[in-house]
Amino acid sequence: MNEVDPGGVYAAMLSDKLKLKLRLLRDARYFSMTRFFSFLLFLPAVALAIVYNPFWWIPAILSLAIFIILVILHEKSVNRQKFNESCIAALTHETEALNGQYSSFDGGGEFIDPEHIYTTDLDFFGSGSLFQALNRTATHSGKNRLASWLKTPLHNRQEIISRQEAVAELAKMPEWRIYLRSHGMAAGEEKKDLELLYSWLASEPLFRPALFRVAQIFIPLASFTATTFFILGMISAQLFLLYLVIPLTITGFHTKAISRRHAMLSKKVDLLQKYSIRFRMIEDAGFASEFMTGLVKKLKSGTLPASFGIRKLGKITASLDTRLNILAGFVLNVYLLWDIRQMRRLEQWQEEHRESLPLWFGVLADTESIASLGALAYANPGFVFPEIVTDRFVIHAENAGHPLIAARQRVNNPISVTHHGHFNIVTGANMAGKSTYLRTIGVNMILALTGAPVCATSFYCYPAPVYTSLRTTDSLSSNQSYFYAELLRLKDLIDRLNRGEELFVLLDEILKGTNSADKQAGSRALLSQLIGLGAAGFIATHDLELGNLEKSFPGDIGNYSFEAEINGDELHFDYKLKHGVARNMNATFLMKKMGITL
Repeated sequence: MNEVDPGGVYAAMLSDKLKLKLRLLRDARYFSMTRFFSFLLFLPAVALAIVYNPFWWIPAILSLAIFIILVILHEKSVNRQKFNESCIAALTHETEALNGQYSSFDGGGEFIDPEHIYTTDLDFFGSGSLFQALNRTATHSGKNRLASWLKTPLHNRQEIISRQEAVAELAKMPEWRIYLRSHGMAAGEEKKDLELLYSWLASEPLFRPALFRVAQIFIPLASFTATTFFILGMISAQLFLLYLVIPLTITGFHTKAISRRHAMLSKKVDLLQKYSIRFRMIEDAGFASEFMTGLVKKLKSGTLPASFGIRKLGKITASLDTRLNILAGFVLNVYLLWDIRQMRRLEQWQEEHRESLPLWFGVLADTESIASLGALAYANPGFVFPEIVTDRFVIHAENAGHPLIAARQRVNNPISVTHHGHFNIVTGANMAGKSTYLRTIGVNMILALTGAPVCATSFYCYPAPVYTSLRTTDSLSSNQSYFYAELLRLKDLIDRLNRGEELFVLLDEILKGTNSADKQAGSRALLSQLIGLGAAGFIATHDLELGNLEKSFPGDIGNYSFEAEINGDELHFDYKLKHGVARNMNATFLMKKMGITL
């Protein structure tokens, strides 16, 4: 997929960022010292100007200007340091991920759903999960979107291909992906931030535009006139103070309502700036794929591009935050009706962008999700994008492996299902690899339908929904036995097939909760019904008798196995899929090894 060495690229980028860290620290110390000395020069210059000679106002003003410039430069340096630290963290995470360490990424434990048709069985969420290995999102909406893609994958061929093209495009942009995530990490978004933003967006306006448009013109004019008259001695101090009550009363009447709205946006200027930067990155990336260019069009479809719109919202919010300074708030409200003026600006923004804002954040969520899948593609040059076929029901792969098993430890195997009603029975000893093989098939199928590359040298499949029953548990809270829970799962499977759903099915050791004879009869009946309903897939079992079903369903049932070789006192597994029913079992051997007398 690409010829570069991901580890080498990340290492080079990390080295550059560590060098930049030292340079930024030196800059920060320099700005702090020079700022301090410029302020020290300002104070005596003012004193000399007042006491001795007005000439000293020149160095006083110059030193103050230098001080202000240095404050601005220092703030920019601090922001660069924060972003650089986020880049270092993101690159460190990627380096760890290349070594199979994913603990730095959110595992999405909140998405675990035992009732889902495959995610729990295939370990999609939680610690050590597929989601944790994929997740490169930095927003809650991005995390939710990626989880949604894994829980409800695509089944339309063209949509899958479109997403594949986008993933392949972002896979070739490692630096861009790192910067996108780093800006998000630096923002430090919390779940409540976007919730409050949406709550504000849905709120009704506080002010009638026509009435307050007049007030915004009249009050400042009257305030400056009253102040001028007071300075010139044309009105008394009492009358001037009495006038001040008017603008303060107008503002004070709305203070509680303004404060409630302000609380939804307060102190989010930095967060909004980071959103603006990320939107600008997407707008200016120059994407070629249809999926990504479509996202860019959404960002530019309104009266303002998303980056400008969000930046404008940040500036208005910063202006409103000035009211948090009591002295500044008092002066600004007397002369400019500041709180009301800024709330009107916010309401105007709200009117213009009420429909656009959710769309913008949806684009960011999609982009983060594509970038997550792109990181998988970039880190695994040997993975391939599957071919999606719709003219026949087929799932075929060469050298398929589980993407979470390190390449040096991974044992790859073929996958082959050729038509509706085709099932492969996989037999084998304990720990021989049956369950891992089923999870390998399931995980790669979902990756294929999500638009991601798969762990195989070749892969083509019909976009059928995946249904699994690999890990059924009992429930004390609902007084539900293990066996009954499994029956409910299988009933749901049959009901879906009866409704006409085309399903790719993975079953592991079905009907475990009953005796051998009953289990054999039930398994035969279930498999016969599944074939009759047009399902296809794999069934793993210890029950070698099920292998005889190949004679009853020639062409519809195939037998495969994982063998265990016993050499003296040693048990060896090669984890390679073989044709035919398993010949060796290892339960009694393992019991003897553990000292259990038989």
